[in-house]
Amino acid sequence: MEHSANPPRKRSPLVVIFTTVFLDLVGFGIIIPLVGIYGRHYGATSLELAVLGSVYSLMQFFFSPVWGRLSDRMGRRPILLLSLLGSTLSYFLFAFSNTLGLIILSRALAGIFAANISTAQAYIADVTPPKDRAKGMGLIGAAFGIGFTLGPPLGGISTAKLGMSAPGLIAGTLCLLNLILAWFRLEESLPESIRKQNESKASVGKRSAQWTTFKRILNDPALLLPVISTFFATFAFSNLEQVFSLLIQKRFDLGTESAAYKTGMVLMWSGILGAFIQGGLIRKLVPKYGEKRLLITGLALQGVAMVLFAHSPTYEAFFYNAIPLALGSGLINPTLASLVSKRALADEQGAVIGLKEGMSSLARIAGPFCGLLAFGFKMELPFYIGCLTVVALSLVWVRREGFNSN
Repeated sequence: MEHSANPPRKRSPLVVIFTTVFLDLVGFGIIIPLVGIYGRHYGATSLELAVLGSVYSLMQFFFSPVWGRLSDRMGRRPILLLSLLGSTLSYFLFAFSNTLGLIILSRALAGIFAANISTAQAYIADVTPPKDRAKGMGLIGAAFGIGFTLGPPLGGISTAKLGMSAPGLIAGTLCLLNLILAWFRLEESLPESIRKQNESKASVGKRSAQWTTFKRILNDPALLLPVISTFFATFAFSNLEQVFSLLIQKRFDLGTESAAYKTGMVLMWSGILGAFIQGGLIRKLVPKYGEKRLLITGLALQGVAMVLFAHSPTYEAFFYNAIPLALGSGLINPTLASLVSKRALADEQGAVIGLKEGMSSLARIAGPFCGLLAFGFKMELPFYIGCLTVVALSLVWVRREGFNSN
């Protein structure tokens, strides 16, 4: 269903939300490639690395649907501001952490306040009609791409030149700046009538609200498939996320600073590609081919790329193999987000998208554990697991809904 028309705004809401998400993801991009390497630097075992890699998503899994439900009742703006404040604190804690325990605590705090993406997706759903929904969601994909273009090399270079506390300080400062800008520039997107409607609903506990949303999705097969697909697509990719820098470090026998820098360069290249695909190319492809066809194609491309990464013989090969990986991710993420938002009702966008992000967080709990444990047996194994997962998922979509445009 479409929302009723919102009153005109003085500035484009999509430009404002893009800026908000972009600055946040630059900070996120600075930190995330360093987590595994920092854990290894402080002597983490394989199990402790798995905990470090998963605690952010564990907290996000429990809190993301809560923030989504609250944003349906209180509005998107206050939840985004609170999320930015919590993220700022977590980055500064990361900067001043000198033990493995403090690093884990900083990542847990970051996960608790990680409502940015799900609330931003709900914001976009508020201000775009269904026919433009994939284009709007593509802006978040572009913010991801640019964030991971600038963030990882900035994190790697600052670690090598300024010390291990520098990435956290830079990320925290960016997030604080983002909070200030959002406070003055971000307007509320959810109409007051819908907020009042959500407030008037029967009062239930937060966990009951999450369960109500989940039961609603279970009874709607058309909505259930993209939500469940979010879990498996994210699980496949997160098998790689926490071992990627470790693969580069082990294959080329690198130290902490050098591994951080080289990982950052590969992710920068991948981010450039992702920004191009999700920020521009997706706008032209969706009207022509439809979300479902692009999703299936993206899953297949990602499967091929994962196998190629597992057998990259040189550092340069990582850059070539990033092309199909970025193209696949660029097709998967915005199309899944668009399909979920299109198939959800107008007054449940925040809750449903929040639950979808919760499924993504659950996958990021399982994926790193699986990937890191598999890496201990054979360093290529996480990439094989990811490939099999996305290929199987593409076959499910073909069987259930066909390889036709929407």
